[in-house]
Amino acid sequence: MANITEPTEQQKTASCLDTGRRLIKIIDGIINNKKADIPEDTDFERVLKLAYAHRVSGMVAYCGEKYDLSEATKGRFQAELFKTAARHTAQEREVQELSKCFSDEKIEHCFLKGLKISSLYDIPEMRFMLDIDVYVNPEKFDDAIKVMENRGYEKISVDEKDCSLSKKPFLNVDLHRDLKYDFDLGYDFYKNVYERLVPIENSYEKTMTKEELYVYLLSHTAHHFATAGTGIKSVIDHYYIMKNLAPQCDENILKEYLIESGLEAFNDKFSKLTKVWFMGEESDIVTEQMEDYIILSGAYGTDINYYVNGVLRMGMSENKKEYFFKRLFPNYETMCFRYPVLKKCKLLLPVFWCVRILSSLTQTDRIKNEASGISAVDETNKNKQEEFLKNVGL
Repeated sequence: MANITEPTEQQKTASCLDTGRRLIKIIDGIINNKKADIPEDTDFERVLKLAYAHRVSGMVAYCGEKYDLSEATKGRFQAELFKTAARHTAQEREVQELSKCFSDEKIEHCFLKGLKISSLYDIPEMRFMLDIDVYVNPEKFDDAIKVMENRGYEKISVDEKDCSLSKKPFLNVDLHRDLKYDFDLGYDFYKNVYERLVPIENSYEKTMTKEELYVYLLSHTAHHFATAGTGIKSVIDHYYIMKNLAPQCDENILKEYLIESGLEAFNDKFSKLTKVWFMGEESDIVTEQMEDYIILSGAYGTDINYYVNGVLRMGMSENKKEYFFKRLFPNYETMCFRYPVLKKCKLLLPVFWCVRILSSLTQTDRIKNEASGISAVDETNKNKQEEFLKNVGL
């Protein structure tokens, strides 16, 4: 019997990057309505698998008619297209219902992220959206949660920024009382965003200005890029933002907002990468590094990125014990969001630290993984990642 050797991690990485570059070329062909120049030996089953990992399988399905695929592969592509389109239709209908329910309760609200981006696509149904994101009047946050629960949603998690809720079979809603975490670029810029939202006539729904929306969408990508990583879909999104949203913006106001939010450098680098992938611009060493990072990140990033970036973000490159200490004992403001009773009695903070630690005992596998991940962060990968994030404007 032949001796079969398992591929090394290095070989797996090289294979993933190769498939990712073929996938990007295929997407470029879909966006620009052409047949991509990809090698004849392209394994479309592998392409579809990676496309699914990046949540772009619904878009890639549109290439089915351009290539000589087996009937089985073509069927899988069409199935992905159908699932993405059906999900989009259900989410659009749910958005209308949610807006009506919030308005009935006089809760001012603003829909965010995926919903706004998909409207910029030439074919909105091709964009996968995991969650419906909606920002509500912070003073009505608890009322908004009750509205959701009355609609059959179950509360999954809550933190200082938002509450995640779910309703079977696949409706997920992130209810926001704040738009950014305090470590995000743009946190101060969006701190008082509620006061700047533009009312929609005869409605409790509000919206952002075009310039604020551009910066917010970019800041969301920057958040994921700098925490665990972001996927190919985020670059496709930025292409449509550049194509269909940027022309509606006042250039001077947009530039002012990008500078004020601290996102001007990242906007330049991310826009450059988008032009390289989909607009024929020449690559450079930074965009090549970004490409590798994004392909290997998948749609929602990786654990190792999360651990390395977490050590950098929390400023504990020399002291990992401090990292774990802060994870075990969050500050008072963070604890207040998790345990609102603390707002009335700060003296109970030590008690609720104990409650938090005890509740975490049900998540021992996750905690062990994080502990081993942080312990594996050495000076070499920390310094390399720090330089990379600096080069991309983060």
